[in-house]
This record gives sequence, C-alpha cells and structure tokens, in this order.
Amino acid sequence: MKFYITEIRLWFNNGHKPRILTFLPNKINVITGEKSTGKSSTLSIIDYCLLSSRVRVVQKIINDSVSWYGLTFSINDKHFVIVRRAPVGNTVSKDVYFSSNGEIPESPTANIGIDKLKSIIEAEFSIDENLVVPYGGKKIAAGSKISFRYFLLFNTLSEDTIAHTNVFFDYELYDSEKYREALNRIFFLALGVDDASNILVKEKIVALEAEIDKIEKKEKLVQKEERLFNEKIIELLIKAQEYDLIERSLMLPEEAYKRLSSLITQFRPATYSNNLKQVEDLNKRKRTIWRKVRNLEHFDIEYNTYRENLKRDYDSLLPIEYLKANFSELIPTLEVKSFLSSIEESLIKIRKEITNKKTISTNVRTEIAELKRELANIEKSLNGLPTNTRDFTDEVGKFIFIGELKSQLAFYHDKWNILEELPRRDLLEAQIEELQVILKDTNEKRRNILGVLELVIQKYFDSTHSMGVYQSYKVYFDEATKILKLRDPKEILSASNIGSKSNYMFLHLCLFFGLHEHFIAQKQPYVPQFLLLDQPSQPYLEKSTLNSATGEVSDDDDRETIKDAFALLNKFIDNIIKEQKNSFQMILLEHASSQYWENPLLEHFHLVEEYRNGNALIPKEAIAPVEGNHNGDLIS
Repeated sequence: MKFYITEIRLWFNNGHKPRILTFLPNKINVITGEKSTGKSSTLSIIDYCLLSSRVRVVQKIINDSVSWYGLTFSINDKHFVIVRRAPVGNTVSKDVYFSSNGEIPESPTANIGIDKLKSIIEAEFSIDENLVVPYGGKKIAAGSKISFRYFLLFNTLSEDTIAHTNVFFDYELYDSEKYREALNRIFFLALGVDDASNILVKEKIVALEAEIDKIEKKEKLVQKEERLFNEKIIELLIKAQEYDLIERSLMLPEEAYKRLSSLITQFRPATYSNNLKQVEDLNKRKRTIWRKVRNLEHFDIEYNTYRENLKRDYDSLLPIEYLKANFSELIPTLEVKSFLSSIEESLIKIRKEITNKKTISTNVRTEIAELKRELANIEKSLNGLPTNTRDFTDEVGKFIFIGELKSQLAFYHDKWNILEELPRRDLLEAQIEELQVILKDTNEKRRNILGVLELVIQKYFDSTHSMGVYQSYKVYFDEATKILKLRDPKEILSASNIGSKSNYMFLHLCLFFGLHEHFIAQKQPYVPQFLLLDQPSQPYLEKSTLNSATGEVSDDDDRETIKDAFALLNKFIDNIIKEQKNSFQMILLEHASSQYWENPLLEHFHLVEEYRNGNALIPKEAIAPVEGNHNGDLIS
C-alpha cells in the first residue's frame, strides 16, 4: 500500500509559530542529534496522530508546550491531514481535525469523531466488515473487526526493539499482550497466505468447533448425572421393594424408572392402608367428642355459677314476705303496698327459675358421662389397632416414600430434557466438513511463502559485512515466536546466541526489509510502504563508543559497522525503486552524524533536522506556556 509522510507540524500553547518537519518520499529521512532533544518523540507523535489510544509522547517540555500535533501524509495517492489535540497527562484527546485534500488549518479545531476517521483510514487499508479476527484470545474477541493499527507492527522498530535479542516487533509500543495476539492473527494475512474469504470460513469453522466443544462438555456433564441418576433409581427401587410396593426382582435402571413412574400413578391409599384409615377415623371421632365434652363441662360450670347467683338473690328477697305479713305495722300507704307487691312477684319468679334449672344441670352431666363412655370405647378400639407397631410405621412410610419418589422423578425428568435441547453434533460436524472443502488448503502455500520470504531476507543478510563468524549462516524465520534466527549451514540446529546486540540489530533490519519487499512483490493492500527506525546505532552508544553530542564513533570497527548498516538501508531503498519499480519511505532517528552516510555518499539519505547546538524538536521560544491556556487552542 503506497504511503509516505510529508510533514509533521506542532502548534504551541504560547502562540509561537508552528514547528514543521518536512519529509520526502523514496528517501531515508534522517533526524539526528543529541540525547533528550526530541528525536524518539517523532515516532510517538506519528503514532499518536494515527489514532493511538495510549500516550507515549514525553510530557515534560513536549506535551507541556504543544497544543496540537499534526501529520500530513499521502496514502494511495490521496493527501490526508490529521491534527490531534495534545493529551492531558495520560489521557488521549478525542478532538481531531481531518482533511482529505491536504488542507492544513492555521488554528486547528475538531471536525470529526475518532470512530468515523478510523473507518476512513481502514477503507484505505482495504479493511471492511468482512475482515475479522478468525479466532479470539484474552485481549481480542473472535469475530471482532481487524484494526488498521495492527498492521503498523510492520512499520516501526523502536529503540527498545531494534537490537532486542528475542523480540522483533514493537508490541510494547502499542499494547504488549493485545498486539502479540493481533500479530498472530494477521501475520499470514499480510504475507498473502490467507485472504478475507478464507478468514471468514475459518471464523465460521472456529465458531462451529466451539459449539461442538460446548456440546461435548454438556454431554460429559449429562453422562455424569446419568450415572448418579441410575444409582439413585436403583436406590429408590430397593426402597419400594422393601415397602412391598413393587415386586422383588432385579431390574435395569431404565426398567426400574418405568416401574417407579407407573407406581406413582397407580398408588391408591385404600389399597395399602385400611388400618391407617380406621385409626384416622377413630382419632377424628375422638377429637370431636373431646370438643363436646369440654364445651359441656364449661357450660355446666357457668350454669352452676348462675344458679348460685340466683340463690343469693332469692335469699336477699326473703325479708319481703315478713314485711308483707306485717303490713299493718308499717305505714299503710298505697306506694309501699305497690312496692312490696312488685318485689314479691320477683321473688316468685326467682323461686320458679331455681326449681327449673335443677333439671337442666342433671341432663348436662348425664350427657357428659355418656360422651366419656364413648371415648373409652374409642380408646379400646385404637388399642386394638397397630398404632405402635412396625406395620403402622410402614403404612405411614409408604405415603412419605411415594411423595419423595414423585419429587425425585420429576426433578430428573426435567434434567433429562437437556439432551433433547442440545444441537446435533453430527449436523455441526457436517457443516465443518463442507466449510473445509471450501477453505483453501493454505499449509503448502504457507511453507512456500515462508521459503520465498527467507530467500529475500537471506539476500539482505548476505549483503552485510559485519556479522563476523555468522556471515555464512542461513536465516530462517521461527513462525511460532515471530523471530528471525540463524543456523549453521553445516548443522541442523540454530545458533542459540549470536553475540552482540549489533548482530541482532542487523537481523531486525534484514527481517523487516525482507518482509516489506515481499509485501510489495505480492501487492498486498494492508501494510504501508513505510518504515520508521529508531537509533540503529544504539548498540554502540551503549558501549560508549558513540559520542551523543557530536555523533562521532571512536571505535574504528563500530564506525565501519554503522556505515554497513546505513549502506543496507540505502541498498533496500535502491532495490525497491530500481528493481521493484515501486516506492518506499524511511524515517531514521539517529545519534550518528551525517558523515556516516555522506562519506561515501549514500544517495537515498536525506537530512531533515540535526538537533545539536541548541536546536531541538521544541524551540526554546515555544517552551514557556501561556497561563490559563495549557493544552488549549492555539493563541493567534
């Protein structure tokens, strides 16, 4: 995919004029200089403008001074501009300006959402809704859309990676675990082994296999429950036989289940519990009689109390008879006579009531006595029944057992419906077989492409002159670890340790040059024809043979090795332009001075900036922020 950067532009908080870095296509664009001048931040700024969700731009000086970061680039002969507001702390900004015709704003303002801009860029990367992850992992879900940012793993070698002994891709630059998963899923898509249709078929196969796996787990669970169920059925059968509810004979679990199920529907209390029925009726009659006895006894007590009260009233009225007999001795008035007559009438009524109540009390006591005799007869009848024997216990146990049996069989019947609900494995397996016929066999294609890739890498490896004893070794790509290794052509085993970081730096360069030449030859649409290299001279800086302030290397061998590395870069660009008839851009961030590509002159090198003698990414005049406008809009 044709891609090159034309400009990086920084707008500052204090209104200082924007900082502009200009890059050329088909060149190795070099930014060189001292430590802590902002060279490596170029990589982070490009990544941030390409919609990174992480902040890697240095906060002090750079983020503190910059309000907006801008990137102008050409992609598939279209000129895009992306300008993104500077992050605040570790929080990326969602404010983005975008132009599809290369228009650079004087004062940026947000005009597009992140998601919409991603979809525009993904279209240029030939990514649509059909390009999805065929199988998931801890960080990436199966069926999720492939991000254009996954392919940027092929476009950067940061200072932490470029000479690493066992890491060849910049996982840490993005999100280590997520991008490790991503590379495994897109690697052979980028190489041309897979295509979008293959990925869709693979995704469907993986989904069907996952469904079969679920069915297998459920079947194992059901099998385990079936074993427990069979054991429980036999246990219930034995108990039913002990109660003489089922004939005593050996039965298989399936037969026992049917007999127990029929027992529930056929069981009738009268068939098995005549004694229990009699006991229940007698006890019910006994309870009824006791209630009557208690009511009558309570009535008798209340009635006797009433009679006593009448008797006391009667005794209190007896003097009236004397007064009436001696009326002449009293004051013989009409009122007294009338009063005595009314009291006499009440006395006659009370005497009559007392006489009548004697009969009622006698009848109540007689009825109580008769009820108690009936209770005694009931007790005799109950004593003649097996209420305290094993027979009666068995009768009660039968009812309890039937209830338990009904509950247990209903529970297992519901559990057994799981098997009927599961999809049929044979149908799913048939679908997988049909899809595998459609799926192109990529195994042979994969081996062939890896073989071709290794030949291209070997070409670049053989053109180096700094590998010492390993110069005659053969490269091979470890598919599982995504690492380039060497093997002695006289031996099968690989070289486990190839010495210095300088050797590993050359392996990184050879791998990436081989990959990009392969991408271009295959005309694959996903990986931009662009590579950003951060300090290939790092191994010599670590050995203190490279002076960061001057960019000079004191050791002659190291000086020649750096020149060899730069010559390899130049050879790659030359090969792409002249042999492949195509285009490619590199951005090289370096400590080494220009003499290492100017003497002798390497034609494809282009010096963009040299950060020495006070020159840096952020000019001194732009460092002081305007109060109250930190990370805000550009002040005009």
